[in-house]
Amino acid sequence: ADATRLAQVVANLLNNAAKFTPPHGRIVLSARAKAGYVTIRVQDNGVGIAAENLEDIFDMFVQLDRGKSGAAEGLGLGLALARSLVSLHGGQITAHSAGVGQ
Repeated sequence: ADATRLAQVVANLLNNAAKFTPPHGRIVLSARAKAGYVTIRVQDNGVGIAAENLEDIFDMFVQLDRGKSGAAEGLGLGLALARSLVSLHGGQITAHSAGVGQ
């Protein structure tokens, strides 16, 4: 595994969580190794994502409504790059959300 690229994936996930989590919000990073694989989880109490957008957030140049988060504008590349790098390492990346405002 390319440690530099995997660190970039984690950084992109954390940066994205920080953009959509309000001040004094919560972001939790956890990792678990099992049978030669690593599961990395980033959880936050941010603005949430509509079910129909969960897969789209990993597409290049996709930027969802920032709602009340006041998130800074970006290029919409961070999560697309994360997905690509994870895929190159033989892994997968997914997003889960209870919905907007959840």
